[in-house]
Amino acid sequence: MKEKVNGVQLYYHKLGKGEPLLLLHGHHLDGGMFDKIVPPLSLYYTVYVLDMRGHGLSEGDSAEHYHTEAEDVKQFMKQLEIEGCYCVGFDAGGLVAMMLASENSKIFKKMIVAGVFVNGAGIHPYHYLTEGIQRFFKFDRDSRVELTESFISEDDLKKIETPTLCVVGEKDWVKVEHVRWYSQLMQNGRLILMPRQTHNSYAIKSLKMLDLIKDFCK
Repeated sequence: MKEKVNGVQLYYHKLGKGEPLLLLHGHHLDGGMFDKIVPPLSLYYTVYVLDMRGHGLSEGDSAEHYHTEAEDVKQFMKQLEIEGCYCVGFDAGGLVAMMLASENSKIFKKMIVAGVFVNGAGIHPYHYLTEGIQRFFKFDRDSRVELTESFISEDDLKKIETPTLCVVGEKDWVKVEHVRWYSQLMQNGRLILMPRQTHNSYAIKSLKMLDLIKDFCK
């Protein structure tokens, strides 16, 4: 299905019944990252899987700013009348969810944000090299946005009232201590560590977060 949002046709997949659950993918990805987990989740929720602009089957170029992605998600939710839904956001999708929650405490009932860093101190140095190659040699817009705009201030983190699980892999390129730090700044944040997992292994085409989502989003 497609929905015209802020002048761009965004593709989304909808499956299941029950309360709405929105899944937001990370940069360099699309909604297909959730292919394994959507069918079992659809037994409990009406699952909405959105492709951000310029990703997957959505039209347009990838966004030049996180603000654009946040506005797209906000308008998409408004048009489909799913404000107040549950949300799971991975990587950039999680950062977008946190930005929206800092502006509006009612936009999500609960959220799970996975593999998210909120400032440059939150990632291991080797990831700068990986993304830098993508940015400067492949002119990848997702990499540029990630390296230059991944930031939420402490004041904005403290504004987030939404009950939130902040998930990170034990072997993630996002630092565990960084996620612990910002989860404690949030009013209802909690760190969840995924043992032995890398940045991608527990979230992309994986069922490892299924029970976590079901138990939290009751």
